[in-house]
Amino acid sequence: MAGRVTGDRLLLLGRIRTMDPAQQVVRGMLVTGDRITALGEPDRLRAMAPGSHEVEAAGVVVPGFLDSHLHTLVVGIERRRLTISEASSVAEVCERIGAWLAERPDLDWAVVGAHFHAEDLAEGRLPDRHDLDKVTGGRPVVLDRRTHDAIANTEALRRCGIDAAIPEPVGGRIERDAAGTPTGLLVERPAADLVMSRVPEITHEERRAALAEAQAYLHTLGITGAGEPGLVPAEMEVYAEAVAEGRLTLRTMGMPLADTARPAQEFLASLGPGGVATGRGDVWFRRGPLKIYLDGAGGFGTALISGVWPRTDGYHGNLTCPADVFADLVADCAENGNSVAVHAVGDAAVTLALDVFEAVDRQWPVAPLRLSVMHAYLWPSRADMRRAARLGVLLSTQPAMQWRVAAGLADKFGDEARLAPLRDWADAGVTLAGGSDGPDFPMSPLFGMWQARSRQVRGRERPLGADQAVSAEEALAMYTTGAARYCFADQERGRLAPGFLADWVELDVDPVEADLSELYEAAGRPVLRTVVGGKVVHGEAFG
Repeated sequence: MAGRVTGDRLLLLGRIRTMDPAQQVVRGMLVTGDRITALGEPDRLRAMAPGSHEVEAAGVVVPGFLDSHLHTLVVGIERRRLTISEASSVAEVCERIGAWLAERPDLDWAVVGAHFHAEDLAEGRLPDRHDLDKVTGGRPVVLDRRTHDAIANTEALRRCGIDAAIPEPVGGRIERDAAGTPTGLLVERPAADLVMSRVPEITHEERRAALAEAQAYLHTLGITGAGEPGLVPAEMEVYAEAVAEGRLTLRTMGMPLADTARPAQEFLASLGPGGVATGRGDVWFRRGPLKIYLDGAGGFGTALISGVWPRTDGYHGNLTCPADVFADLVADCAENGNSVAVHAVGDAAVTLALDVFEAVDRQWPVAPLRLSVMHAYLWPSRADMRRAARLGVLLSTQPAMQWRVAAGLADKFGDEARLAPLRDWADAGVTLAGGSDGPDFPMSPLFGMWQARSRQVRGRERPLGADQAVSAEEALAMYTTGAARYCFADQERGRLAPGFLADWVELDVDPVEADLSELYEAAGRPVLRTVVGGKVVHGEAFG
């Protein structure tokens, strides 16, 4: 780049891994305002911009990490409520809930984050309303299993009118005992919403505080941007305010949650002018693809699979969104130039999603829309992977999720099951966008890279599916260039290149050169420094 640079200038010196094929590792990066101006040897950059403020990086510099699938607001909210991720028994779960409630005698409705699975507990089952009733003292309590399932005590069921006479909701299931009385377990979102929609709504101020807490924490992990799936209008309003007031430091693509109970055209019109944007908006918040829940979850045993779930009476999983409604939503989005991100875990759900994408593509080309499937970890076929690549469909994948749930799935289906076949997806030519699905799972991108490379899972000494590991370079790309493409930000983020936003992370390890043990240890520590738009948002300020 010729000529001199003027303005607010910073010259960063150190080992800088750019993710730019043109110059992969450099010793200097020149920043003017919130953009990168040039990269290269320090002496050349000094000549270009004499008088720049020089700073020695605290560690190895990489592009700011992006999490393609992160429930940011829930991260903040759950820092204020009881959350149980590790528990050994139903009794322990209930004891912890009872002790927490005892400290809050005036609390009426209580929502508990429940990130455990039946196989984690000694009883081999989840708590039911009877278990909860013993410790909740007649107050309504619901365990939130991250929008998929909920477990309600008797008082919560009573207040919501959920009894033996209530019909099954479309796309969900109410677990019942032999007499037909609900046990408290509400399977998949349409059933869980029978209770969750009646819980006193989180206030606007609580959401604002949650966003502030969440983004401060996420910056300690090196996260500078995220895709947040399943936002409702009140949540998007919080982001709009944060942008207007200059409080948003986590660049976010917000994905509106589809209301599958409403006609497609009516719902899309309710989103306002432009429908669901393909990444339109400013550099801080942009509205992204429409999120649609197509099936359930692997860890909960509700993903839609072509085979049968073990120890069931021919159960193939849950179709959360009726196929005809799903097809209408995708067609309406494509016709209007809008994107769609589909929650599809099981192979049958992935096939259904791609069948619809392919049919729509014949009338409205979908490749420019960057349609995506989320999760897709229960043995999708290689033919579907090739079809996804041909259609330009992206994969949003969460290695940290596999660390937590894969052992339980392998116990059900056998170690030979192709869980989360990242190697196959990459070899098919599909863009892999790394994420965490936090706060359910570890949110450090370094942890995600470690799992994608090591294939280690909780509760097992040996890796599962070692042949599906990705390389160190591919793992880093998942949380930089891959996630940036997913977030429609690949022309300004995900790489360190001239004209790109000055978002970077400084680490005490090089994620490409570090061995697995070094990477794992680094994932347990805060990063050294996180910079967004040339401003330090975590770590020591520039001297």
